Formats: sequence, C-alpha cells, structure tokens
Amino acid sequence: MPLLATATGNAFAHVAYLVWCPDSGEAAAIDPYQLDLVLETARANGLTITRIVNTHEHWDHAGRNAQLREATGAEVLAPRAAAGVIETVDHMLAEGDEIVVGTSCRLRVIEMPGHTMTHVGLLGEGADRGEDEPFLLCGDTLFGAGVGNVGHGGHGPTLFATVDRLRRTLDPRTRLYPGHDYLARNLGFTLRHEPDNRAARALLETIGPAPRFTTMAEEEEINLFFRLDQPAVRAAFGEADREARFLAIRRARDLW
Repeated sequence: MPLLATATGNAFAHVAYLVWCPDSGEAAAIDPYQLDLVLETARANGLTITRIVNTHEHWDHAGRNAQLREATGAEVLAPRAAAGVIETVDHMLAEGDEIVVGTSCRLRVIEMPGHTMTHVGLLGEGADRGEDEPFLLCGDTLFGAGVGNVGHGGHGPTLFATVDRLRRTLDPRTRLYPGHDYLARNLGFTLRHEPDNRAARALLETIGPAPRFTTMAEEEEINLFFRLDQPAVRAAFGEADREARFLAIRRARDLW
C-alpha cells in the first residue's frame, strides 16, 4: 500500500503522512497538523482524503481534525481510550481493529500506551519499498534512535513495557514512521553516552534534508532505549535492572 511521507519543516519537525489506495485514490491522513501541506500533497497526487486517523490525543496530532473534516468531509478515527478528549470522532479504535481505505489499503491497530495512555499505532505492509515489507505508523511512541517522553499524560513504566513488547514482537524489517523527525538529535544523544557506536555515527553522517526512516533492526544498533544491556549503556546509567535503566535514559534525554 502506498505511503506518502512529507517533512513539514515546522518548529515541531512534524512529518505528514498519507496512506492511500491506488485503486480508488482514497487516502487516510495520519495525525494531520499542517493542513495546507496535507491538502496540497493530496491534491498534487490526485488523492481524496476520506479518513483522518489520530494515534493519540495531543493537540499537535488531533487538534486539527475539525478543520480537515470540514475541508474534505473525511471521517475521524481515534483511540477508544481518548473518548471525550479528542473531539469530532466518528469511529473509535482499539487493539486488533482494521482501518480500511478504499479497496486495498488496510491498517491494523495496535495499542501502544506510555507516551500517553491512549496511544495506538498502525501496522501495514508495502509502503514504497516492497510489497511485503511491514511498516508501523508509530506516532510519538517510537522515534528514530529514541522513544517518546512521558511528561504530558504518559507513564514511564508503561512506556518501557510497550517498547519492550514491540522489540520482541515486531518483525525486524518493520520500518518506523514517527510523528516527528528527531533522528539527528537522537543520534547525537546516543553518541553522547555511547561514543563508540559506529552505526549511530555512520547514520548521522548520511542524514540529509529529507527524513530517513529506520527499521526495528537498525534501532537495535542505534537506540539507547533498545540497547539497555550493552556494556557502555550499563556503565553510563548504572541502574540494576532494565526498566530502571530505561527510565534513567528517559530522564537524561528530557534534560539533553
């Protein structure tokens, strides 16, 4: 299923996503924020936005639903756990639900609490790299070389459990499409605490103006939150168990 990812270039480093059906030209806008860009991208590609999908309730992911629905007539789909917080919702989403766009675009909902307690992700296959390559639209739970913060309605131990589960269950080929492009800054954080990480340094040197989207396999090499048992990470954060080390890394990243 085709996926369009467009860097917004705004102060929040949002990435705008459209997942679309090549048979019908219908599209789903994921966490739309910069509406002019979303609408222009759809128009330029001959697409009709019929679904608006929110991964969680934060204003920079769900705060423009009403305006985009007014402009397109699209239905709004959002996490069931955010009922009463996200306005103008037509369909509630929970673990295992399937979102259908057009005739051939299907996304499976997985619950991913931690950044907020309502957060969901969207699993699909294909994108633009091969028919069978899985991908995850992961909102603010996972970023390139990082994870979401927990300071705005989140819970650190829950985020640890979610990230640990995703590491164990997702196909290593799964490509991650986060809500913000924080990869370069997160790689800098990795190298601050693991300066001999060759994979992180090599990737940082290749980053250009367009977003670079990593796979779960790559995250194992560059993401401190995935590398809790590595000697350099244990030495840098010194906590006795993996959850405590994860939370210590999250606190350090908040201050960096």
